[in-house]
Formats: sequence, C-alpha cells, structure tokens
Amino acid sequence: MEQNTILIVDDDELMRSLLVEIITPFNLRLLTAQRGEQALQLAQQHLPDLILLDVMMPDMDGFEVCRRLRDDPLLAQIPIVMITGLHDREAKIRGFESGADEFITKPFDPGELQARINTVLRLNRYRRLLQEQARVNAERARFEWVVETSDNAYVIIDRNDRIRYANQRARTYLGLSEQDHPVQTLRELVSQRYRLVPPEAWEQWPVATAEPRYLVHPETLHSPEQWLQVEAALIQATDDQVVVTLRDVTQQITAQRDMWTFHTAISHKLRTPLVSIIGGLNILHDNIEHMDRAMARNIAAIALSGAHRLKHSIDDILLYVRSPGDIQQVDPCTVFDLPVIVTAINQELAMPTISLKIDPELDSRRLLISRRSLEIVLRELCENARKFHPQQRPVVTLQVDADLAQQQVRLVFCDDGVHLPPEHLQKIWQPYYQAERSFTGQVEGMGLGLAQVARIILAVGGSYQMRNRPDRPGICVELRIPFA
Repeated sequence: MEQNTILIVDDDELMRSLLVEIITPFNLRLLTAQRGEQALQLAQQHLPDLILLDVMMPDMDGFEVCRRLRDDPLLAQIPIVMITGLHDREAKIRGFESGADEFITKPFDPGELQARINTVLRLNRYRRLLQEQARVNAERARFEWVVETSDNAYVIIDRNDRIRYANQRARTYLGLSEQDHPVQTLRELVSQRYRLVPPEAWEQWPVATAEPRYLVHPETLHSPEQWLQVEAALIQATDDQVVVTLRDVTQQITAQRDMWTFHTAISHKLRTPLVSIIGGLNILHDNIEHMDRAMARNIAAIALSGAHRLKHSIDDILLYVRSPGDIQQVDPCTVFDLPVIVTAINQELAMPTISLKIDPELDSRRLLISRRSLEIVLRELCENARKFHPQQRPVVTLQVDADLAQQQVRLVFCDDGVHLPPEHLQKIWQPYYQAERSFTGQVEGMGLGLAQVARIILAVGGSYQMRNRPDRPGICVELRIPFA
C-alpha cells in the first residue's frame, strides 16, 4: 500500500519535534520545513497528502503560504490543516479564505490531532479515488466515442468466438441492431452474409495468422462488391478476449484489380492489331512501286483488318472504363459467347487449339460476369498454362456444364503441363506469389494474374479451385460462376 506523506511547516524547532513525535506512530512519510518558501519547494517536489501549516512564521506567514499553494494547479487539492495560537474569529475566517481545510488551536490535544489527521487522510483518499474514477470515466467516454465513430469496425469476442461487444460500424457490417444480442459465434454470423476468403486461413479462427483474412460480399444488381479485411489480436497474452478489426479495403482491392485488368486489356487488345497495321503499311511504303495491284490490295486488306480489330479493341477498352462492374447490363455474357472468346484467345496467344465442350443442356441464361471479365480470366489461365508447360505449348481443354442445384455454371480448365506441389496449389492464388521460380529459377511478370482472377470470380459470388490432374501431368482449375 502506498505510504502517505505529511509536510510539517513550522519555524519553531520544538513544535516541529512535537508534531513529528505525535505523527510517528501512523507510519507516515514525514517532511519538515522552517520557512514558507522551503515549504512551497518541498510541496512541489513531493506532492504531500497533507500539510500541517503554522500560521505565525517570519518572512511569509501561513496565510500567504496557503494562498500560494491554492494558486498552483498541481498543489491546489492538497489538504491543509493550519495550526495557530490565535483564538480570534477573524483569524479563522482569514485562514479559511486563504484555503485552509481545518484549524487546530494551540495548545492542542495530541489525541485530537491524531484523529484530525486520520480523518483528513481518509477523506483525501476518497477524494483521490473519486478523481481517479472521474478521470477513468472521462477517458473511457472519449475512447468509446472514438471507437463508435471510427471508420473501422471493432468486435470483441471471447475465446469461444462469442460476441461481447461490437461498435456501430461492426453492427452495420454484421446486420445487427442495437438491441440484437446474437447467440451465434462471429464466424457463424459472418458466414451468413459473406464469403470467408481464403478458406484455409479461416480454419484456425480466431487464432491470428500471417495470411490475411477477408470477408467478401459479392456484387449484386443493387449493391457493389465489398471486401473487409479481418484482423484478430490479443492485446495481452493472458487476455480471455480477442479484439477483431474489420477494415473496408474494397477500394484498394478493386483499384488494384481494375488496373491489372486494364493493363491486360491494353497489352492484348492493342498490340496484335498494331502489328498487322504497322507491318502492312511498312511493306506498302517500301515496295509500292514494285507491287502489282493484287498484292497491294491483299497487304492493304491485312492492314485494314488490323485497323478494324484495333477499333473494336478501343471500343472494348472504352466499354471497360464505362462499366461500373460485372453485374451491370453493360456487357452481358452467356456460355454461348465462349466459342468466340476461346477462338480470339487462341489466335492472340498462338496456342494449339483449345478444346471446348459445352453441355448441350445449358441454355442462354446470362452469367453473373461480364464478357470482358470472363475473357480476361480465361486468357490468364491460358497464359499460366503456357508458362508452366515444359515446351510452352500446352494442350488445353475447357469443359462447361451446369450445377442447377446451386444455380451455377461450372468451367473446368485443364492443361497437360506439370503437377504442382500441394503447398503451391494453396498459395498460387495469393498476390505476388510466383511458383515458377521453383521450376525454372526465373520470375516473369508480377505474380498478380491468378490473384486477380480469384478476385474477379469472388466479386461475382463465384468460387475457384485448383488441383493436379489425376490421369496425367497438368493441372485443372475449376471455376463456378452464378447465373444472373
């Protein structure tokens, strides 16, 4: 328990000794001063719990010392008991006006003085406790205001994943009102509204992991997609509660994905037709005097065809910039767009023919993905298959059928390249992860392709999975895309 400190201020040495003798049995820390200035210095250095102050002192009397103490914000709350030989009423009034809390008149009874000291110290303890409680309450109120008005969502759960607290933003994300007290665990609650991505990172919930966790709400006709990054942390190792932060990272995720898809569109859409245009015009420019009309017409036709393709590509890019998302009606897509998409990819990448098989039971219902996004997804899978193939010439099959129970179309993309170790199959969808280093020692590109494919598929409420082929070398990627 903290030891109380008493400052005795008296110019009379015998009186100081007497007061020390009376107070010593209380096991208090004692400080003594002979003059007013010395008393003020000791008070500032030690912040005593009680000051016994003589009134009649040379240089600065007790009234002036008392006023100086009350004028100092750091010392103003210290209890002061004035000890005086003055018996007149005016002296006591002057003392109380100076800020004294108690008066003891000389000669005094030692027992009475001890009782007064006990009472003052006890009241001072209560005062400090109340002040500390008020300070804590004020800090708590400020903290709660900051948490409640924060752009981040905060949830406190126990070790069994039961919600103990959720701020207003968290309640909005979880679909809870102020009166709701959910009996479900946090994971059960978010599973009703969001996709838990990646699934393997959520297996050990709520234990913290190095791999980021996300909650994904797919885009709908009435609302855009939403990405929440989830972090779980123990403030103290011995805590029995976990603080969960839900941070909206939709803008960062979609901006990164949109930039990647835009660059992909630019790279593939513009480069190929420009080769035909520039190459054809160069031939005409350098050899027009020596060409017959038929040859010149053929070369011009090649350049013109490239110009038409370039215009179409520019239209696609403008469509991309204009389209707010995959679900909108700007760029509708059905499974019967796949033959045209596959043919275009095959020509651009100069791959062997891609075998496409579409279940005849499928109808022309619109998919919950734009044609542009589906083309980008398939092109990235083809480039990935070529990159991992030993001769960079994979044989690719694309099987398309329906899961009518889940109202989804299933695309199974298989190549004949190499098998991947299990750890690569899990990590290959992560941003900047480049499995090819393990096979070739080279790093090509940024390692963002499959991560962005995953985000495109998740944004429309679909799912993805990669596995090794059971019958031969190569991998299969299964994509599931909902019907609109």
